[in-house]
Amino acid sequence: MDHVEQYKELKPIYQNFSQSLIVLLKSILEANNIKYHLIEGRAKEIESFKHKIQIKKGKYRNPLKEIMDLCGTRIIVYYQTDIDKIDSLIRENFDVDLKNSVDKSTILKSNEFGYLSNHYIVKINSARSHLPEWSKFKDLNAEIQLRTVLQHSWAAISHELEYKSKFDIPDILKRKLFRLAGLFELADEQFVQVKKKQFELSQAIENKTDIENISVYNEINLDTIKHYFSENKSIVNEYWNLAKSAGFAQSGTSDSYYSHIVSISKLLGIKSIENLAKLIEDLKNISGEYLKLQFSEQVPNNEGERIWLADGIFIIYLVLMSQLSENELNDYKPKDWSNDILEQVKGTIIKWKTKNNNL
Repeated sequence: MDHVEQYKELKPIYQNFSQSLIVLLKSILEANNIKYHLIEGRAKEIESFKHKIQIKKGKYRNPLKEIMDLCGTRIIVYYQTDIDKIDSLIRENFDVDLKNSVDKSTILKSNEFGYLSNHYIVKINSARSHLPEWSKFKDLNAEIQLRTVLQHSWAAISHELEYKSKFDIPDILKRKLFRLAGLFELADEQFVQVKKKQFELSQAIENKTDIENISVYNEINLDTIKHYFSENKSIVNEYWNLAKSAGFAQSGTSDSYYSHIVSISKLLGIKSIENLAKLIEDLKNISGEYLKLQFSEQVPNNEGERIWLADGIFIIYLVLMSQLSENELNDYKPKDWSNDILEQVKGTIIKWKTKNNNL
């Protein structure tokens, strides 16, 4: 039996190996609180295996042992700083073949065309290989590729352009591509700085301290809104009790409504958390009847029941919406609302305002 026929028989095992590795890598990253964009894997296709043997004729005596990426997985993360963390985790959880693994950031010269990424050739380590679910994979190699989102974007575009090295590139394109490669790398570095600044900002908001003489904790933005409501759960609960009395049913919190509160605050000319907090407190006393009207105006279902799932944050947002003028309401079109429901809510607000002399 030739090598290709042998691989046809073995491919299902490599496919199972790749799927098991995906599950394992996800659990490792999640256990270490590392967010990732994507983890994917595959077994090498039969034609790809055959092609690799043909173009490197004579290189492999035993392709099934010498070709290291018959099973491949790829981890794509958001930040360059995550690469170092995951590098350590891969070395802790696998036996890494250092001779055949590659850190492209260490082999590319400053004037060379390419993308930076880490490629590890690994086997299941002894701590895991004796387990029944892993023992069948203990002698198999796998490749783990580790990249940031931007590195992956660069790799995808480079692949589409079909330039594998600097020698492939027409002279007329070299300067532009080298500059673009540098921009991708610079952008990766800058996103790390943005993430670091975001952490500093969250600390300043929590501790109510200034950054560069700016009272960032009092600005209206997504971070300050989330922090305000996390610190003032009692007001959220009070609004939810009003909603429950009006007929609303409890649902999970959607982060999108924090963003909607930011937008509607801007429309209302509210420029500080302090002013927003005052308005929310003032509106509490008149919101009960408004919420009852909103609930009663909803179209019943086929069984004649009115059902509206919500939470305290949404209810505060719904109450703030009532403070928009008629012209502002006409122009207001949040993305995640259906037109029918939005128009119904707007119409009820106009009805409420008319009833209460444009309160």
